[in-house]
Amino acid sequence: MINIVIEGPEKSGKSHLIALIGNYLREQGLDVSIQSEHTYNADVLKMNAAELVEHLTETKIIITGLRTFS
Repeated sequence: MINIVIEGPEKSGKSHLIALIGNYLREQGLDVSIQSEHTYNADVLKMNAAELVEHLTETKIIITGLRTFS
């Protein structure tokens, strides 16, 4: 299992990035669960990729990989 955690200040675009990543991975046939997707920002989750990307164009995104030990 891989956990993706999106963090940032309020109104930074977290929900839009979650929707963009989640929707893309599902389109690729991967099994993706978005926490509380039926209630949390459901309107954002329904947006298409172009709308989501447009909202994020001014946002700096930093991706960090962390390894956990089992």
